[in-house]
Amino acid sequence: MNYRFRHSIRFKIATIVFLTTLVTILISWSISNHFIEQFFITHTNNMLIQTYNSANEFFNDEVNTKQLKNDEIESLYGYIDNPSSSAIFVINPKNYRIYSSVNVNEDTSAGLISLVQNYDLNKFKYGNKRYTIVRNTFETSDDESEKESGNYYDLIGLLDNEYIIVLRASVDSVYDNVQFAARMFTSISFALLIFEILIVLIITNIFSRPIIEMSRIARKMSNMDFSSKVDVKTDDEIGELGESMNNMASSLEKSITELKSANLELSNDIRKREHIEEMRSEFLSHVSHELKTPLALIQGYAEGLKSGVADNPEDLNYYCDVISDEASKMNAMVMKLIDLDQLETGEDISLERFDITRLIQDVINNSSILLQDSKTKIIYNEKEELYVWADSFMIEEVITNYLTNAIHYVSPDGDIRIWFERKQDTVRVNVYNDGDNIPEEDINKLFIKFYKVDAARTRTYGGSGIGLSIVAAIMKSHDKDYGVYNAEHGVVFYFELDTKSTI
Repeated sequence: MNYRFRHSIRFKIATIVFLTTLVTILISWSISNHFIEQFFITHTNNMLIQTYNSANEFFNDEVNTKQLKNDEIESLYGYIDNPSSSAIFVINPKNYRIYSSVNVNEDTSAGLISLVQNYDLNKFKYGNKRYTIVRNTFETSDDESEKESGNYYDLIGLLDNEYIIVLRASVDSVYDNVQFAARMFTSISFALLIFEILIVLIITNIFSRPIIEMSRIARKMSNMDFSSKVDVKTDDEIGELGESMNNMASSLEKSITELKSANLELSNDIRKREHIEEMRSEFLSHVSHELKTPLALIQGYAEGLKSGVADNPEDLNYYCDVISDEASKMNAMVMKLIDLDQLETGEDISLERFDITRLIQDVINNSSILLQDSKTKIIYNEKEELYVWADSFMIEEVITNYLTNAIHYVSPDGDIRIWFERKQDTVRVNVYNDGDNIPEEDINKLFIKFYKVDAARTRTYGGSGIGLSIVAAIMKSHDKDYGVYNAEHGVVFYFELDTKSTI
């Protein structure tokens, strides 16, 4: 998450704005710090000049001068306008008497007199300017414990009455003001910088949120998921980009859907062709295999007749019966193949309502000769009418195949039993025969064309392995369930039919 944020547009924009603002603040601070100092110095000088003008006006008044001489005015404090709160010292050049706004000790007095004596005051008398402002360092005492020192701006000049004036303003206060202003500027600047970063993060988050959403949707699109769409809320460039992504997603989804449909159709066609080819090869293989034995018998017995092997009427009749029987088997197999082909190619079924109880009884009656030959007992106790919806001709074929299969595989002295299992809207018809169970690996293969569990036994009764395939095709065309399972002492074949119309 941190890695993604560091490489996000929000972080980059915030960093650029932060660095740009920081550089701007530093440059502004450097410039303003210099100008602030100059401003305070100029302001201090202007206030000193204002105090000088006020002092000049005060000492030009003879009444004030007389009161000072008579000590009626002990301090200049309050009499002279002094906005800079500077120390005011006015010195009589004749006797060096000092008039001041603050208390003057001996050291201060000596320092002022020394300053005046060492200063060239003639340039004020004969020059255009009556004063000058200089920066000095002043110490009040030589005693280390009592020494007070500092930097000052001193205005030194002459009043109109030729009195010497010294105005002393502390420079330290100026620098204190400068430092205070610099600290205020720095604090406010960094507070504004943090506030600006927060605002930038909020704004970039607002603008980057749809971009992040579009990135998420683009990743889904790369995985072929076009279900998500960009929620376009603005008419700006981001909104246009979102609308373009939505149009692209719709176009891609449509194209991919069409491509998938074409691929699916092509795959189905290929599978159908492969299936048809497999069926053709399988059909030819099975048919050739099934026809090989009867054709060999017919050919063998026909050649025997031709060569005169059958030299008496009894043998001649036997040879002819074998040829006729094998021809009948081949004809029966071909007819079943035709029926199966019609079912598998989608022959229409004719639904009708008929009594399944009666139909099964008719099939049993028609199979009575087979039952007598196999000495098999059939148990069928269903007497109540039960009407179903199906193609009666096809269902008769199913019952006949199941019953014929049961007769051929029932164990000696075994029974065949047919019964119903009634359900809500369907009935299951069960055909059971005593006998050996079917191996589990063969149960799911019984309804495959030409499949035989016991090929030799099937050949004995003339089976072709097609009957159960016909059952499967008929039940699939009815879309109903069918199958086989092993019972305790035999095998059960079953199929289901509707007892109510589904229309």
